Amino acid sequence: MRSVGREPLTRFVAEVCIRMGADTEVADEVATHLVRADLSGHGSHGVQRLRQYVDEADRGDLVPSARPEVVRGRGAATLVDAGRGFGHYSTRFACEAASRAAERYGVATVVVRRSGHTGRLGHYCERIAEAGLVGLLTVGAAGPSVGAMVLGGTAQRFLAANPWAIGVPATPEAVVVDVSSAMLAEGKVVAAAMRSTPLPEGCVVDAARRPSRDPVDYFDGGGLLPLGGLVAGHKGFGLGLAAALLGGLAMIDDDRPTLAGSQRPPGSTGEGEIAGVCLVVIDPDVFGGREPYAAAVSRTTDHIVRAEADGATVTVPGVPESRHRAANRARVPVVDRVLADLVEIGERYGVGTDLDGEPE
Repeated sequence: MRSVGREPLTRFVAEVCIRMGADTEVADEVATHLVRADLSGHGSHGVQRLRQYVDEADRGDLVPSARPEVVRGRGAATLVDAGRGFGHYSTRFACEAASRAAERYGVATVVVRRSGHTGRLGHYCERIAEAGLVGLLTVGAAGPSVGAMVLGGTAQRFLAANPWAIGVPATPEAVVVDVSSAMLAEGKVVAAAMRSTPLPEGCVVDAARRPSRDPVDYFDGGGLLPLGGLVAGHKGFGLGLAAALLGGLAMIDDDRPTLAGSQRPPGSTGEGEIAGVCLVVIDPDVFGGREPYAAAVSRTTDHIVRAEADGATVTVPGVPESRHRAANRARVPVVDRVLADLVEIGERYGVGTDLDGEPE
């Protein structure tokens, strides 16, 4: 593990994205998002993802130069086409549109089609909640052999990790729930493989449907188990399927959807596939006021804070990420193999790689 300066790392990622074809505004958003994910303690969604984006661009699955466009809308509902561009920027675009509409109508929904990988969903819900609004964001893909998550009792993949995130305003910090509908996000399997560390029990099966803790088995034909594992996996599967179906609102008249950060299986015809991003933003003001709502939420979460101080093993969702950021304000922890990968990417695009890495 190395410690890298936040500013040079952010500049490096942004410059690579520009060399890939993104404009400055899009590139800055991608870089800020990835570095903030690392600072929040989620390296699975941090700068290690840059390699994924480079590979997707090489295949033509990602169009770095694309910018989101509004396709249609009525009242508080809007359909956005991301054009297979960076999902970080198109999702921010959706958040801004939904927030404006929610302030006018009380509640708003934006769905996004043809989105690239959206990154860490909690990132967006943090921003929404900090503005005094409530955000519910999900992204999903489903279909034969799609994604990472298997149908229960099989090794057949059918769902992406299909996360859900909810941001709720409170003081001093917002409540931000960000969970995968699989036992693990796929990025955490990648991170474990890079660190050569075993996975937790009950998260992955190999190609023969046997439980495994080896990340390699996932890449060799295995898959992720739904949240709930062997006992209650039907619940995680249901949440994952619901995420894909809500996202599918974005592709009703789109005959060739992009699978929202989940690569289409080789040879797929697209039959049975459904995918997209769905965002709902609520303005508490329409129900009686933002400040009274945030105060009521805080009175509830205060009990969790006190319980944590007395030895409880949970805390308010969103607080662990905030603590990570506070502990790593100027420097970013990066795995050695990821840093080596960044150097290789920098050489390809002619971007300087003086990332000032220091041992952790």
